[in-house]
Amino acid sequence: MHAGLIALVAFSFAPPHGTTVMERLSRAAFPTRAFARCAAVDFGGIQHAGVLVSDTARSLDFYTNILGMGDDTAHRPSTLPFAGAFVRCGAHQLHLMELPNPDPIDGRPAHGGRDRHIAITVASIEPLRESLDAVGWAHTMSMSGRRALFCRDPDGNALEFMEATAVRAG
Repeated sequence: MHAGLIALVAFSFAPPHGTTVMERLSRAAFPTRAFARCAAVDFGGIQHAGVLVSDTARSLDFYTNILGMGDDTAHRPSTLPFAGAFVRCGAHQLHLMELPNPDPIDGRPAHGGRDRHIAITVASIEPLRESLDAVGWAHTMSMSGRRALFCRDPDGNALEFMEATAVRAG
């Protein structure tokens, strides 16, 4: 590539003096709107999270048999145009969606807490640790010292399991 073109490309991505790259990107995405505080919204929580998987059966086996989540696929609409399954974790669901994954699987941080992840509360992490150990599945404990376990599913999606006293065992 010509040196002048490299300098032009580098200059076009350099933020103007006194602004951050994120401020510049925000202005580019919303050039005519000023950011204003959103009106009060009554959030109820996260109902489900979607997880991309390459093999529904393998992932369903991992989430139900190794992690102990419930198979909630009976609630999955049959009209969805791709394979998948629903699993239940407490009052919430994970939607396993067998679709092409645009993200790299290799090169992700070894510790899932340093990557995109889904955090799920549990009464105790010990049954999870025992189940993962029994099948030789890699996992790490929280680096902050709190009671939390991190692992990845068969497709590299990071999961965090946090002990929470508000979760009832059973």
